[in-house]
Amino acid sequence: MRGLAGKSVIVTGGGSGIGRAAVELLVDAGCMVTVADVDEAGSNVVVAAVNEAGKGCAQFIRTDVADENDVRAMVAAAISWCGTLDGAINAAGVAQHAKLLHELSSTEWDRCVNINLRGVFLCMKYQIEEMLKRDGGAIVAISSIAAVLGLVNSAEYCASKAGVTGLVRAAAIDYANKGIRVNALLPGATRTPLAMRSLSMKPKDVGPMPVPMGRMAEPIEIARGAVWMISDEASYMTGSCMTLDAALSIA
Repeated sequence: MRGLAGKSVIVTGGGSGIGRAAVELLVDAGCMVTVADVDEAGSNVVVAAVNEAGKGCAQFIRTDVADENDVRAMVAAAISWCGTLDGAINAAGVAQHAKLLHELSSTEWDRCVNINLRGVFLCMKYQIEEMLKRDGGAIVAISSIAAVLGLVNSAEYCASKAGVTGLVRAAAIDYANKGIRVNALLPGATRTPLAMRSLSMKPKDVGPMPVPMGRMAEPIEIARGAVWMISDEASYMTGSCMTLDAALSIA
């Protein structure tokens, strides 16, 4: 994709799933990628593989996106390594607890919202601070079609992902004249480790969601959309919350 080679990009949740696929695409395009995740083992495997095979390079920084000090250190590490920050794909997240709303504890609610929504806020806060010092940049937050659909036993997850889309729209307006583009990608059913664990907890009396295309997406199919959104090919896109779901959200 045009305009990616040599860019410094942060990918949170880069140790698996959509984040991992995005790291692979970005390094292959010649980017310097800071992989941020709590999964040290998985992330180190990703970084070793892409550094051996890709045109760019990657480093790993252990990061809990709900921890402000971790997020601040993550962005500082990217700047220290690359001297700049051009883009970010914020893909770190957790699944729902598969409970009815009245069965959720406040601790379970807080965990989901803290990682899925507060985590995106913190990442954007420190990423934007650095981008304002330079020539702008592009940020993509990985939301979900759960932002626009009600899912069974998923109140905290739906709320957190809807919050991400609101955050993205507001940030896009705030920084549109500062050269910073902010967008959200809303994947449908995707074959990630997180999604497969979530499906395994689904109530037995609830059938599968009827994906019109008849299959789940592979992580690479979603990652291509995210990488395109931070590339120069999407230079006029900001404030968009783009679904990538094989028509699931309109079925």
